[in-house]
Amino acid sequence: MPVIVWSEQLSVGIESIDEQHKVLIGMINSLNTAMAQGEANMMIGDILMGLAAYTRHHFSYEEQLFEQYEYPNSVGHKRQHYELIEQISALKDQFESDLSGSVGLEIMQFLKNWLTNHILKTDKAYSEYLIAKGVK
Repeated sequence: MPVIVWSEQLSVGIESIDEQHKVLIGMINSLNTAMAQGEANMMIGDILMGLAAYTRHHFSYEEQLFEQYEYPNSVGHKRQHYELIEQISALKDQFESDLSGSVGLEIMQFLKNWLTNHILKTDKAYSEYLIAKGVK
């Protein structure tokens, strides 16, 4: 069962970013499935690494738009991006060092809460600005 289900409520109104958010949601859901099915820690670690890599790609894309369209709140938004990358890396390390797998639920709750809050609050804040600049 997915931990995050895409809905129009999560849309920021910019198709390319919505598609990237859908990929991130899919990766989080894949991670949840792997954990629920008792997959090996190595596989879960690989999914976490992939999630971190795709998150960096997504953030880079957003940040290029910020620069191109001179988004005034880009510094704070970029700081949140950096903090998430650091947190995902720390969670991956924590997961790999805890052989009991007890941090799995903590990882899922963190990722679910962070992504939905980030999309619904922070990303929706820039979407109005970028849409007004003609980004679709």
